[in-house]
Amino acid sequence: MNDNHTRHLVSTLRHIDNLLSEAEHVLATAGGASPFVECAQDSTPVQRKLIHDYVQRIREVMRRGMQDLGLPAPEPVCGALWAASSRVLFARLAVAEMEPRRMGGYGPLSDEDARRINALIAELDAALERLAGFLGRGPAEDLQARLTQLDATVKGAGLLRELERIITAHGLVEFRGALALLLDRLQNGAFEIGVFGRVSSGKSSLLNHLLGADVLPVGVTPVTAIPTRLSRGPAPRVVVQFADRKPLVVGLDRLAEFSTEQANPANQQHVTRIQVELVSPRLPEGVTFVDTPGLGSLATGGAEETLAYLPRCDLGLVLVDAASTLTREDLGMVDALCRAGARPMVLVSKADLLQLADREQIAAYIRRQIQAELNLDIPVHLVSVAGADAALCDQWFENHLRPLLEAHREEAAAAFHRKLEGLRQSVAATLRHRLDRAANTGHPPSSDRM
Repeated sequence: MNDNHTRHLVSTLRHIDNLLSEAEHVLATAGGASPFVECAQDSTPVQRKLIHDYVQRIREVMRRGMQDLGLPAPEPVCGALWAASSRVLFARLAVAEMEPRRMGGYGPLSDEDARRINALIAELDAALERLAGFLGRGPAEDLQARLTQLDATVKGAGLLRELERIITAHGLVEFRGALALLLDRLQNGAFEIGVFGRVSSGKSSLLNHLLGADVLPVGVTPVTAIPTRLSRGPAPRVVVQFADRKPLVVGLDRLAEFSTEQANPANQQHVTRIQVELVSPRLPEGVTFVDTPGLGSLATGGAEETLAYLPRCDLGLVLVDAASTLTREDLGMVDALCRAGARPMVLVSKADLLQLADREQIAAYIRRQIQAELNLDIPVHLVSVAGADAALCDQWFENHLRPLLEAHREEAAAAFHRKLEGLRQSVAATLRHRLDRAANTGHPPSSDRM
């Protein structure tokens, strides 16, 4: 194929992808709160999920076809926050076009009409200004300044600076967020242990048992709405941070108001971070446990929060419900943890539901399945928090988790360097891909992206 064939195929496939995105957007927003909704919502959640799955399959066909034909995939031209910020700027310009003095050509306006239009303009512009300010606080806003202040003797600081230089020079906008996150991890130094699993797999119950206090709300339906962090503090309290208002400090008894799907559905309160502080002999200084929202179709919004948290995790405890079986979601979580540079450990929760003779066989079976599906040899342990079988959880803690807590500084440093090496390899692979494509097309790689 010549360049004309390639451009035609790529542009047509991109047009198809845009149409599919528009179709999904129509289904998702029909009957919504916008004053300009064009479509009534006549689809069910199940239908929307099925349509989404079909769209994903179509996109997979396009992706495979592009690889087979050697068609270049267009690279990102800017970051999502920058793109959103530019659109908000244009929205503010559009608001200015509504001013009564600019509408003289359409005929006279009464003083009352002008007053009401100006009031609408003022309210819209103030809201858009607040949104623009929030978008301006992106993850890489002060990245260069923070890297400049970083102690050069800190292990990994030099590679972080070099990666920032390369990412900026070559416009690799997709890596800026990961770079900022790694800088956070280097400056923080805490050892983060994330607890993952499907809805009602026992994550919150496990943490309550480990910490010796009924701190986290539990339930059989999706409970945790956003990741809840637990660390050592001088006195029990909850610090809640919001995207659009000042932080709030409350007692442990009010945690559910902000952390649960029931009290804060779809995170309507715009909570960005929940930090629970308490004193527990199993919670040393420098260690943070994180209770994540459950994975599964009933907790879609929470699942997005869980996946967004993954890059911050150093040790991932993946709970597999003994009353169920190992699922694709469980396997996907183990794989995602490894890709994020975290160390995974699988726990068979609610092991009290299993017959004594079956317990070790179940654990061995799950380990073999992970080995067969992911080619990973991951430890699998039996745990329970019910009655006498709670001894399983205590034994696992003493034999397998406590040694990691005692060496948490070394474990956190090792996790950081795994993540840093993963980012280095990803940046190098992207640059190699650009060079290969430039060699094949005869066009030099672009380095002027936002």
